[in-house]
Amino acid sequence: MKNYQLTDWQDYWKIFDELIEQLTSENKIEIVAEFEEAQKYVNGLTDGWYEFKFALEKSINSNKQNMTEEQYQIAEFLLTTLNKSLINR
Repeated sequence: MKNYQLTDWQDYWKIFDELIEQLTSENKIEIVAEFEEAQKYVNGLTDGWYEFKFALEKSINSNKQNMTEEQYQIAEFLLTTLNKSLINR
């Protein structure tokens, strides 16, 4: 896995989009749909970010066996980053 550096949320979403592209190229449409559905919760309000976190976490856990190790690590990185951000609010 690349060593991702985040300076802002734009970087976060770029990594999220890269993961979506990887999953799409491997025809993992169900996972992509769940991740994109989770993303719809993000509306700028704190509770939206929490809803996103819960939906993303649920999808990662239920699809762990259907992702490559790298895809799983990227998803976990995104989740961990999100958790840290929410704790520090």
